[in-house]
Amino acid sequence: MNKNEYVDLEIIDNGSSFEGIAKKDGKVVFVPGAIIGEKVLTKVIKITKDYAIASLEEIYHKSVYRTEPICDAFKKCGGCSSEHIEYNMQLLLKNKMVENVLKKQKVTYPNIESTIGMGMPYYYRNKVQYPIRVDRLGNTVMGFYAKRSHDIVQNSCCFIQNRVIDILSKNIFDLLLNEGFVGYNEEKGDGDIRHLLVRRSYHTGEIMLVIIVNNESLLSDRRFEKITKRLIEQNESIKGIFLNLNDSNTNEILGEQIVKLYGEDYITDSIGDYTYYISPKSFFQVNTIQAEVLYTVLKNRLNLQGNEILFDLYSGVGSIGIFLSDKVKEIYGIEIEEEAVTMANKNIELNHVENAEYIAGSVEDKIEEFKQRKIHPDVIVVDPPRRGLDEKSIAYILDFKPQKIGYVSCNPATLARDLKVLEEQYDIHSITPVDLFPHTAHVECVAVLGKK
Repeated sequence: MNKNEYVDLEIIDNGSSFEGIAKKDGKVVFVPGAIIGEKVLTKVIKITKDYAIASLEEIYHKSVYRTEPICDAFKKCGGCSSEHIEYNMQLLLKNKMVENVLKKQKVTYPNIESTIGMGMPYYYRNKVQYPIRVDRLGNTVMGFYAKRSHDIVQNSCCFIQNRVIDILSKNIFDLLLNEGFVGYNEEKGDGDIRHLLVRRSYHTGEIMLVIIVNNESLLSDRRFEKITKRLIEQNESIKGIFLNLNDSNTNEILGEQIVKLYGEDYITDSIGDYTYYISPKSFFQVNTIQAEVLYTVLKNRLNLQGNEILFDLYSGVGSIGIFLSDKVKEIYGIEIEEEAVTMANKNIELNHVENAEYIAGSVEDKIEEFKQRKIHPDVIVVDPPRRGLDEKSIAYILDFKPQKIGYVSCNPATLARDLKVLEEQYDIHSITPVDLFPHTAHVECVAVLGKK
């Protein structure tokens, strides 16, 4: 098998990004776009001593689970990776993905529950972050990044975005162009507009707009006043419009400085019976419907009795802790981002939760503080970023010896790694994948552990 060689392959599995997996000449071959069970003609485009990557050229035998993508940008855009796979099969593959990483880490666990999917797995995202760039022809364009690049793919409709958000984003983009604003040039670091961020509350329909600019002088540009006036005349659901400055050479979308052009500081949305303030920089689950499913699974699997003290680590704006507050005696939340803690405490007041306290600081430092205050958790809940828990955090959790641990994960690989360490002292009672991101290779998991 050599580069540029055409090779017949049989797809025996799908990988963590839903790419097809085959074997040839003792090597694993990854074939993006192929589905388990298919027989295909491929062209080898990369080969190493351990694996090869091949492009899908022809399908001799199609999988019964192959379906025609409804998005005309699917093959180019990097947003979705599995729209060509029938949705129930996507859910099965996500189960298999979780199972594979657990087996790789040799984690002892009960059967993984079936991935909980959506009845209508389209138009679910309540937030869009569109990059606005200058293309190779010098045109300002808006869309999503192409697969494995920062080239912009423009499309008429994104089928995983809320339609109101998608249509409004294109309207704002036209207003920016009409006022002469230019997209960001990543190579040169110049240009005016880097991103457009739009949020829309699922339950209230309230909308927040954030335009991310590349130069501090743009924060006082009068053209934004004209755009703001047009927008609020056209859509009464817009509750807040902001400018955000990000003039650094980074992949981060938002910078530190925010200027409000119009309206309220927050919009609100609900998960279950609880309402949450959402600010321009707040983290809030992008799939509101499935977030309620995720949190309900956690609440049910923890089987809380009402007398527990619960630590909510990496607590963000307090969404999980507040959701669990009616089932425990006390909640203590720790979050390193001060703005998130401010939001968490506002959310406590908004929901009249009287048994919760949220503190800004690192998990390591604040756990030491709780020790000095002689506050001992019966339950610890964690919802870490994709990199998972660090060694110190795991050590502190094990040192506290809570009776139960609830682990919410957006990355099955780091979940499996961390469970392998935790299982020295804990039994894994349940693992439940929840599909918050249909038509992508991402899946959330809820793992509940009990003290041995």
